[in-house]
Amino acid sequence: MIWVFVALSVVTTFVIAAVAIGSVTAGLATRPRRSVYDLDEAVDFVADRLPGHVTAEVSFDDVKAVLGWYLDYLGSKGIASEATADDIGEQLVLVGDDELLAWILGRSDEVASDGPGAELTDEQIVAILAGNAAYEESIGAIGPAVAG
Repeated sequence: MIWVFVALSVVTTFVIAAVAIGSVTAGLATRPRRSVYDLDEAVDFVADRLPGHVTAEVSFDDVKAVLGWYLDYLGSKGIASEATADDIGEQLVLVGDDELLAWILGRSDEVASDGPGAELTDEQIVAILAGNAAYEESIGAIGPAVAG
């Protein structure tokens, strides 16, 4: 008789665990995949893919400065967050290329003459941002193009 009780307990425990794991898995399957932007990884990725004439003139610190300004811009728009568990929401956020580029070029003009990124030309900044777009595509952070 005790074996029946033990068997029933094991089966009940298994069913409860299977339902709990199944419901969590189903919930995670419906959520969009989270893209994690790793600044150090992005710097290496972008620096490896810069054109030769840009690589000769731009340091890793310069690339990191531009990508830092990029993240500051996204943070000011409410797109980027250092938190990992916040709700990403359903609202579509559009960021124009011209607005982003103008903001970053403005930041580069504000930097002291001896700081990283201070001596970058507009062409070098555009090359760094192009490399960053390739990095974001590789981690799945860029969605499909919006028709408009």
